[in-house]
Amino acid sequence: MAAKRSTADVLGAALRVREAAWDAVHRAAGADSVLRALSDVIDYDHASLSRWDPLRRRHLTLAGSYPADTAAYIETRLHDDPVFALIRHSAGGARWLRDVPGQLRRTSPGFREVLEPWGIEDGVAQCLFAPDGRYVGVLNVSTTRVRARQDPARGVLTLLGECLAAVADPLRPTPTDAPGTPDGTADQACAVAFPAAERAAPVPLGGAVLPPEFAEADSPLTVLVRRLTARRPLPATVLVPHGRRLLELRLSRQGAGTVVVCRPVARPAGLSPRELQVLAELTHGRTNREIAARLFVGTRTVATHIEHILAKLDVANRAAAAARAAAWGLEPAEGPGPTVG
Repeated sequence: MAAKRSTADVLGAALRVREAAWDAVHRAAGADSVLRALSDVIDYDHASLSRWDPLRRRHLTLAGSYPADTAAYIETRLHDDPVFALIRHSAGGARWLRDVPGQLRRTSPGFREVLEPWGIEDGVAQCLFAPDGRYVGVLNVSTTRVRARQDPARGVLTLLGECLAAVADPLRPTPTDAPGTPDGTADQACAVAFPAAERAAPVPLGGAVLPPEFAEADSPLTVLVRRLTARRPLPATVLVPHGRRLLELRLSRQGAGTVVVCRPVARPAGLSPRELQVLAELTHGRTNREIAARLFVGTRTVATHIEHILAKLDVANRAAAAARAAAWGLEPAEGPGPTVG
């Protein structure tokens, strides 16, 4: 690579990084290709892209070229380094090593134990944030050469933060075939982490306001998530009637725990909130009497709802209606359902 490149060269290389990041997010390509493309933006000696795991409170390396001891430092100790707090609150979440104040360098285990013994002269650490403000990971780049302050790579790397965050984000958007999903619901999504321990409290990760039931260890939504996690292969997407809303829950593994992305979606086939509750109960093969007891209504009322469901879905019987709902991923909440007005 030439010793000096024009801004146009660096910007062209940055576009290739964005393309590699898009492939990593949407085509399940590896994060290694992102770092390879990044080497054309900055000629580094070592680099890594890491994801933050809020359940285990550590970073997980997605791709990297650091030796094992340095990778271990990034994964288990970087977030406690005093320099890390400076980076997180820097403009764009990035800080070049040569710009870290000398006094802070002297108190940093990362500088004393890792960078200085290696002869690292420069590089950048960039904290990565999702659009909803969640901290999702960090990019670390190290070189044995000092970068000139006018080097275009210094500015371009900051501009790449959004696409790099998308690669690191465990809650990256995934296609869904849930019926009736309306446009504009992405900004209503919220995320919560469920630790592996049965009675451990869920951990909010960001986004819209969580349904309050997610904060209760014994709430129907929390119990449902625990049951699905234990019985279903993940990732999985389910629909849950909740009050007057239909919630989409996207469940995925993160370490030993589970991350759930929750958002309201439109009710399919013109079904009312109560009809959706009854239909969800049908997916578990419950009788009219059992459904009535769970929803605190009469058996005749349940029978009427089922008649309406069959007509709206244009199916011949309750088994066909249950099969349609199961294909959608419709699930009843655990225990008696919430009251629907």
